[in-house]
Amino acid sequence: MEFNIALVDDKKNDADKLSTVIRKFFAKQHITAKNITHYTNGSDFLRVFEPEKFQIIFMDILMNELNGIETAGQIRLNDSKVLIIFITSSKDFALDSFFSASVPVRPFDYILKPYDSERLCRTLTEAVKILESPDPALSVRVSRSTYNIPYRKISAVLSNNHAVEIIMSDSNCLICSMKFNEVENILMTDRRFLLCNRGIIINMDCVRSLSSDKELFIMKDGGRYPLKVRGRAKIIDDFTQYQISRIRGSAGI
Repeated sequence: MEFNIALVDDKKNDADKLSTVIRKFFAKQHITAKNITHYTNGSDFLRVFEPEKFQIIFMDILMNELNGIETAGQIRLNDSKVLIIFITSSKDFALDSFFSASVPVRPFDYILKPYDSERLCRTLTEAVKILESPDPALSVRVSRSTYNIPYRKISAVLSNNHAVEIIMSDSNCLICSMKFNEVENILMTDRRFLLCNRGIIINMDCVRSLSSDKELFIMKDGGRYPLKVRGRAKIIDDFTQYQISRIRGSAGI
């Protein structure tokens, strides 16, 4: 697999140092880094950005014009798969920025300045492991045919009488003859899926936001799914914990 990497940072010296560490890491691992391209601000990057064009984006949080959180939010509206790694000089600011984001950006990790080469290489190792792992797929029966749907392409699953309606991230819909609890037992082993109401499973990677009254999940494809009343606090907590899970771990944040 070839990796296309973007460095979005308005400080050229910092970007050059980061690029050097990344290139050394890929050379040592005998991995092909197709491109490592530096962009000086979020606006310039968004002009060239296309879904699935980049595998990893290093994004400085503090930048002139469009900041890193705002830029990442625009990216997430169109690409749920790319790994976004925030660059910051403060752990506290990283957390504050996460909670102030209008769109869940789901960062893969945070890297503190000045760069710790060992810490950065651990993050790159985990990123490569994830990117090179095949995305699991849901095998569903439609009439006499079987379809394998990658998890990342599933936005929501709805109970529809005695059938199951699978809403794709591209807004297409597939109705299969499986039972809802059968699909539930499969998908709920993957932490990105959340049972938000009776007969409704959502992919948290496909959520745009919670409604202001916290009664609905608003999806990127425009879907709106209600949270059940009983247990709503836990559902919101599970969703929040999923969003911040990348902050935890080796970063110590």
